[in-house]
Parts: sequence; C-alpha cells; structure tokens
Amino acid sequence: MTAPPTGRDSAPRAGRRRLTYFHGQLLSAQDLRQEQEQFLARLRLHNLALHGYGVAYGLWTRPVPAPAGDCPGPGRAAPWLEVTDGVAVDRNGDEVIVPCGALPRHDLWRLLDEEERHRAAQEIQERKPDGVTVYVTIHHCEEPVDSVRAVHTEGCDSLPRTAYAHIREGFALRATTRQPESDPCGPQCPCGPGTEHPRPGCGDGRVLGPGLLLARVEGVRPDRALAPEQIHPEERRPLSRRRPTVITSVSWQHGGRLTTPQIRALLGDQGLTVAFSRPVRTATLAKGIADIFQITGGRGVHGTVMRLETEIKPEQADCETTKEITIRQTDCEYLNDKDRVHLVLRTPFILDVCGEPVDGTHVGGLVPRPGGPVPHRTGLLPPDGSGPRTSGTVTGGAGVFESWVFVDNPKNAKDDDTRGSEPDETDEVRS
Repeated sequence: MTAPPTGRDSAPRAGRRRLTYFHGQLLSAQDLRQEQEQFLARLRLHNLALHGYGVAYGLWTRPVPAPAGDCPGPGRAAPWLEVTDGVAVDRNGDEVIVPCGALPRHDLWRLLDEEERHRAAQEIQERKPDGVTVYVTIHHCEEPVDSVRAVHTEGCDSLPRTAYAHIREGFALRATTRQPESDPCGPQCPCGPGTEHPRPGCGDGRVLGPGLLLARVEGVRPDRALAPEQIHPEERRPLSRRRPTVITSVSWQHGGRLTTPQIRALLGDQGLTVAFSRPVRTATLAKGIADIFQITGGRGVHGTVMRLETEIKPEQADCETTKEITIRQTDCEYLNDKDRVHLVLRTPFILDVCGEPVDGTHVGGLVPRPGGPVPHRTGLLPPDGSGPRTSGTVTGGAGVFESWVFVDNPKNAKDDDTRGSEPDETDEVRS
C-alpha cells in the first residue's frame, strides 16, 4: 500500500530551487549567482507581501544654502536641498537606505534632466513666473565596482579577461516636473523568486529601480533659494501594503466657538464640507451615513440630545465618485447659546474608488480646514513630523469621524465670520 502524496511530494517541478552542497562539488560562477538571486528574490517577496512599499522612517527633504564655492552668479541663488538618513522599500521590494551622516545635497534644478529643465524654463518665462512644481524621488541603485583580472580563461577566451568583483548598492535622487501616478487599488504584486524585475539603466553603468516620491516642491526657479514652506514631504508614501483613504480637510475648526448666526449659516447655507484623499463612491453615501446632533447646554435643563435632519450632497451629484461632500441641516431647529453641535460621519460605510472603507479616525481633532492654519501645538505633530494632519491611524483602521463646535454668543460677537475661533487650552478645559 502506497502512502498518499504529501504537500512536498506534490509541489510543482518549476518551484523554487536552491543549491545543495556536498564534498567535492564543482561550483561555477553561474551557480553562485543563482544562489544570490534566489535569496534576494525571497527578500523582495517578503518585503512586498508582508510590509508593502514606501518610506519606513526618515528621508526628510529640507532646504539648505548653497555650498561654499558654488556661485551661480552675482545676486542669484539656487534651489539647494538635502535628504536626511532613512530607510524605504521600493515597488520592486528592494531596500533603499540613506546611511547616517550621508545627508546628500543637490541643486534641485540640476536634478531635472536637460529636456525638463528646458521645458520648465519656458513655463517660467511664459506662464509661471513664480516657479514650477517639482517632484523629488529616490531610487534603489546598483553599480559594478572593483574591476579585477580573472585568473583563468573561460570558454574560448585567449587571455584572462577583466570583470567587476562586487556590486555596490546605494541610492540615487531624481527630480521631475511630471506628477507621479496615484497608487493602484490593489497592493503591489509580490513576484516570486526568479522573476525578472524591470531595471532600466541610467547611462552611466548603474541600474535604477522604480522611484519613491519623497516630496513635492512648489515655486521652483533656477535663480531662487528654497523656503521650508515650499517643500511638502507629506506627499510621500508611508510603508504599507495599501494607503488608506482619509479625510484631508474640513470647512470648520474642530472645537471652535461660533455665534448663533454663524452656526446657522455654517449648517444651512454653507454646509459642512469634508474632503477625501481619493475619490469615494457616491452610491455609498446613503441616508444615515452622517448625523448632526444638538446637545443642549447653558443654564436650566441641559444635556438633552436631539438629532437634526440632514442631507449629504456630493461635489458632483451625477458622477460615480467624488472627492468632496457637503452635509447640510434641512430642518428649522434653533440652536441656543452654550449648545454643542456634534457631527458623526460613519466613514466605515463610505467606500473609496477601490472598494475599501475610509479611515475616518479623527486623531487629536486636528484635521485642518482649507486655507486655515495647520492646527499643530506642542506634542501634537503627526507621527511622521510633517504636513497637516489627516484622519486615520498608522495601522489603517476605519474608525468613525467625529467633530463638534460650540455655540457661544459673547456680547461683542462678530456675526460676519462663519469660520469660528481657534480653540485654545482654556477652551478645551471648559468644554
């Protein structure tokens, strides 16, 4: 009686292969290269399947003055920047490492290739005198080093040939004026060992992998130094298999204090506007997704909770997807002094263009309003330390979005400002 085949016995013959060593075995250079490649392929598979791709930590982009001796001309400057140390994984699964103390510095204008520099210079001269937008990317880089002469000939070679003894891995910075493509809906396909990865050469013996976006730089000119506010490192992709859709801005100040006319204008005529990082499906914006509650305050009976009638309007009602919605009050309930208006947006029920739920966790209540100040205070910076906060957590959950404002009618209130005042430390204590 024969035993049933096990999983190992039934494995396909085209599966992974690795060397088995024995005494007296003759190994060729090809055998050792294949041994290295299969371990590298396993590492890439592990990186993409378990972690995804993006920046793990570091790799901040910041402006720096031009180095001593670099003189573009009298009275002129140059857009120099540097990148801090850090680690990332590119879309091939290769690790991109900028070691501690490296701090690569480059003239951003010179990082553009010749064709893009010419096109950007024309745009600055004709249409964009304030400068163009440039995207900075980092690439995994390999180049052969240490040329040596072989001891023995191979095949029909008459003389021992020279070859490179090592491959040095590193990184390369590039810049482009072309906006990078958005993330696909599915995570990067983790190709199996032995799969050839597209590795275009760059003309100088090096091989570059696909680039990772580090920053968007606005208003770049060849004759102007960079300011910190021009660089937007929050554009980079954090290390993850899939970047969740989050809420990027709202049209009110969370925890703010508004007068009764201001709150009526905000809820009625203007509406509460919510913007997302990528399009969401309008078919999922069903009734009940959003609720506005009035919590009575002030003297006398207070603490009563009433639900106000609301409606949700996408930015374009006739489209399948939208990046912005407006929530309005449709009834005539009156809001009194010291009441609190509480918004609950059930983002797990809102699906993005990829069919995934929106991560609406309102961490710290720090999602900003468009054009308003970035609501950062000491100790409340985002985990990556840059840019305005969005909703969402590092783990990519799908929490409910909540926010509130207070009705406050001081004696000298100005009714023409519907944005509300900035909350401070005492406001939070009182609330």
